[in-house]
Amino acid sequence: MRLLGQLGHPRLSESSGVAASPQFPGVLWTHNDGGGGRKQMLYAVTREGRTLAELLVTGAALVDWEDIAIDDQRHLYVGDLGNNDLKRRELAVYQLDEPDPNAHVLFVQIKRSWRLRFPGEPFDCESLFVWEHHGYVVSKVFKDAPAQVFRFPLTNELAAQTLELIATTKLDSPVTGATISSDGRLLAMVAKSGAFVYKVNGDVSRVARSKAHQTKFRHEHIEGCTFVPEGLLATAESREIYLFTEPAFRTNRVSTANGKGQAQTPGRKRPRPGQDGPEPEPRP
Repeated sequence: MRLLGQLGHPRLSESSGVAASPQFPGVLWTHNDGGGGRKQMLYAVTREGRTLAELLVTGAALVDWEDIAIDDQRHLYVGDLGNNDLKRRELAVYQLDEPDPNAHVLFVQIKRSWRLRFPGEPFDCESLFVWEHHGYVVSKVFKDAPAQVFRFPLTNELAAQTLELIATTKLDSPVTGATISSDGRLLAMVAKSGAFVYKVNGDVSRVARSKAHQTKFRHEHIEGCTFVPEGLLATAESREIYLFTEPAFRTNRVSTANGKGQAQTPGRKRPRPGQDGPEPEPRP
């Protein structure tokens, strides 16, 4: 793991999510934790932290913006997911068209939204990624409780929908960010105790039984993560930009998109059998 740089914008003081753009190489999209007013600003930055653009997100009043994801069809996904005091009964995800960081525009408009209800008791959440036809969120829990992964269909046109539990992980450190590689092969999470990567091979539910590679790195302010060709890039609310370069974090063959989450657009192909495809189930 190495330090790449520091986020330099004076108002970008609490980076909570990050997504590497596949359309604009070298560009990262990030944002502050929170919502409303200046908290609804979207920032384009370099990997060293230099600011390229600053845009106001319009079309909705965000409650607690915790994560951002991206796909290869020029969409960004805003994760209005924070629920620190567990009083929210619904979460929200919004879709934007990815702006050109060189176009000198001042606003970006929300195009689509998903209202998400809890399947049981409310939980806190800071992680969003998208793979094929679903969005995914990861619960942020404490007291050694395991993180759980929930999903919702992106094709659903209902005004509100209930999250579906698909996996209970063995990760018992509070998860603050998650991302999936563009081929669906790797799923990464960052937590208070470090960075974790799982080989899921296109099936996110495999995170429940896949053994994680962990890089121990205790940092109370690590919040966002996104895959880049050299490894897993992570940002902290204290402005640092880190890169985890161990081989387990490298996607190698393909560039990726996400964010504190990572987005994979519908229609991307799963790995083919025999080419990093689904691993055979163990025999009894």
